[in-house]
Amino acid sequence: MTKFKRNHTESSLITSTAYDPLSQVLEVVFCKGGIYEYADVSEQEFANLQNSKSVGVFFNGNIRNRKEEHYKKVRN
Repeated sequence: MTKFKRNHTESSLITSTAYDPLSQVLEVVFCKGGIYEYADVSEQEFANLQNSKSVGVFFNGNIRNRKEEHYKKVRN
């Protein structure tokens, strides 16, 4: 997913995100290491993530737990 522009976040959990609206894949780079891809993330969910007061809280409550079966680690 490196062809998509990464968005830096002000978060203690997530360093940056990238999103592909065609495949609906969200890429998340975590501060403590690891890059993961989450499938079936809508454009609205991504917009809500980017516009939330706390990216980490929104991610944990709305994407991480709901999409557990739809993610993969792509790099350490």
